[in-house]
Amino acid sequence: MKCKHDRTVTGVFFRHLLGIALALGLGGASQDILAHEVGSGVTFDGMIVTRHFTGLWDQVDQESQGIALQVVEQADDSRRAVAYWYTYGEDRKTAWFVAIGDLTDNRIELELFDSVDVGFMQSARPGNDSVQSIGTMTMSFESCTSGSVTFNTSNPEVGSGSFRIERLAEIMNTHCSGGISDDMHADMMYGQQRIELTPARNGISGISYARYEDFPGHSEFELNVDGLVDGDYHLFVGGQHRGDFVVHQGHGALEFASPGEDGRMLLNFDPRGMQIEIHDASGAVLSSFNNTLSTNDHHYGGRHGNDDDHNYDCQYGSGYGHGMGGMGHMGGMHNCVDDGDYIDVQASLQNTGLLPGASGRAEWDMNSHRVEFSVEIENVPAGLYTLNVGGQDVGTIEAFQMHFGVYGHITFRDPEAYGMRHLDFEPRSEMVRVLKGDSIILEVEFPLE
Repeated sequence: MKCKHDRTVTGVFFRHLLGIALALGLGGASQDILAHEVGSGVTFDGMIVTRHFTGLWDQVDQESQGIALQVVEQADDSRRAVAYWYTYGEDRKTAWFVAIGDLTDNRIELELFDSVDVGFMQSARPGNDSVQSIGTMTMSFESCTSGSVTFNTSNPEVGSGSFRIERLAEIMNTHCSGGISDDMHADMMYGQQRIELTPARNGISGISYARYEDFPGHSEFELNVDGLVDGDYHLFVGGQHRGDFVVHQGHGALEFASPGEDGRMLLNFDPRGMQIEIHDASGAVLSSFNNTLSTNDHHYGGRHGNDDDHNYDCQYGSGYGHGMGGMGHMGGMHNCVDDGDYIDVQASLQNTGLLPGASGRAEWDMNSHRVEFSVEIENVPAGLYTLNVGGQDVGTIEAFQMHFGVYGHITFRDPEAYGMRHLDFEPRSEMVRVLKGDSIILEVEFPLE
């Protein structure tokens, strides 16, 4: 962002948000009201600055001074930060400085601005000529609740120095983890992806897969290796070292999660769109090469995610809607609903006895914007299972070892969306089966309604 544009942004924020922190009040009873623990003060190694660092940060060693920080998203989806440093001048009167900068790992590198010769309720000036750059400021965070600030300016009253900061207030109903899940969009589509890593040099017989999954407020990245020689290995994502693991008896794994979890490293990087490699002391052993996890932005298309060609509102026809995504009109079935209404059909899958303890559930639901069909299975060995509907194989369910046990699911949707298959078949009144190889593990005749 060029300096001229920076000054424009600075001037706008300066005019509109000059009194935020003073209006909220600092010190005494006001501090007790605003104080709020975030993440119980837990410090995560390798944390990154996310939007949840937005809030008020108190200068703990100085009286009634601090920083109002905002992590913002620009039109091109890039992130920047705007900081308002409220302090005092040599005349002991309130002084304000504004900073704009970029996020790098656990730091924010900012350019510091001052505004001079502006009077009370003075009309806005074209060009914001009163706002001028005076130096730099760096905010470094050691946890979601504490950090330090260094500054270097040409202003003789300010000079250079540093101070400690602690969180004083945050945005309501937010939770800071320092991982990539903090920056999820509220209107995201969620799902799971898996890619394979293959030998990167001669003499390697091992295989590996990388799995990425996200669901509301949570992201996971996992690497599993089989068939490699026992020893120490290193994970590289996008050319950067991201972790180490040991292969024992041919198997090894490395797991990340955001927010951080016991037994998993904090997921503070985005593996999507990146080449994934496993290295030993001699270099790359396994690689994804040009095969990468999808970089879809995961956003709904529009406010509700519907489009004009896929509509299940009964007002569009004689009780059937339009845009059935290849499902066709099934006689006697409900293929549309009134706007604001929905239809939900569920059925438990019956265990055939081949895998005692295995269980599952199928669900079909429709509103005026979309129709979905999903199948989930539990208490089965980890691996791949075939989903067959009406005698046709329609998809593969991958069952993973989760923290609560082995679980797998697959979802179909019309209109199609990230993380879901296209629903181009009719499951109602059909036999739904889950198979391991050629053996039927679970089955049910899915009800009409």
